[in-house]
Amino acid sequence: MDAQPPARLHGSAYEDFVSGVFRRAVRLGSPSRPALRDAGLTDEEIDVAMAELEARGFLRPGGVPGTWDVVPPREAVARYAAETEHRLRLARATAGELERAWRRAADGGVQRVVPGMDFLGGVDDIVGRITAMHLATTERLWWAIDGSVASRKLLELAADDPGLLAVRPGVDRRLILDTGLLELPATVAVMEQAVRDGALVRTGNGVPVTAVVCDDDATLVDISRFDPEGVGSFEARMEAPVAAVASLIERTWLLAAPYGPVRDAARRKEVGGSAAPLDERDQTILTLLVSGASDQVIARRCDISVRTVERRVRYVMEHLGAATRFHAGAQAVRRGWV
Repeated sequence: MDAQPPARLHGSAYEDFVSGVFRRAVRLGSPSRPALRDAGLTDEEIDVAMAELEARGFLRPGGVPGTWDVVPPREAVARYAAETEHRLRLARATAGELERAWRRAADGGVQRVVPGMDFLGGVDDIVGRITAMHLATTERLWWAIDGSVASRKLLELAADDPGLLAVRPGVDRRLILDTGLLELPATVAVMEQAVRDGALVRTGNGVPVTAVVCDDDATLVDISRFDPEGVGSFEARMEAPVAAVASLIERTWLLAAPYGPVRDAARRKEVGGSAAPLDERDQTILTLLVSGASDQVIARRCDISVRTVERRVRYVMEHLGAATRFHAGAQAVRRGWV
């Protein structure tokens, strides 16, 4: 590499410099100052790079001054990657607050929010706030998801980073998803991770709005399903709005169906079938029906027409002696068909 004072390097150029020195150190096995000089580095470059690599946990000082021991790269890189991912999650969580601070400064310091209430600055702000709520919650985290622009983006991020929406142990975590989201692979991944983490998960047809309640302290309402930019979405830290949104989520929760029957039916099918006297297609239709899925969602999932779904639902209802779809779902659960 061309010798260049490290103080002049910034951003990706600095990262390339540090990575290049680490690769040389690995190839040397037991790097020393004389060996690094022979490799073409100046003393200034050695001082900067080795101090950085020690700080990142890639190297340890050797037993002799001017020497270093290389930490096993697989261990060091994995630990550093985990630390970097954690910092990125925190950065996403604080991006909204930084955005608001910048806007206030750009507006000459004018505060444009009601005390105790923040109008959010767009989809990224909504995503960051919901992530921050997961980090901050100590007692409860209730989240109803209607398939808004922001919630879909957050589900995709969480599917790629399973720890993004983790909460501390003991938190009352409830997740209600609109059945229309079941078509997204990211949704299933997030739901399964939430169940593994101890969350209670339900699905319902027609979740009215994406809303979050964090402890008794804060609530967020995301209206990016109605406005793609999320204009009008807000976070409130006042008792009355928190109680009102908590009541809305609780009522939605009571109308939703547990995710467990959907998951358990799929697992039973994998090992040889179902307790229900139905063929595989009707069993799938019944499972989706119990989860609250609409005929349109069931049709897409089963690759059949809506008219066929309606006909098969009537058949299943007759088998169960049910007068309504809701009654059919209740009967199926009671009989252990799902």
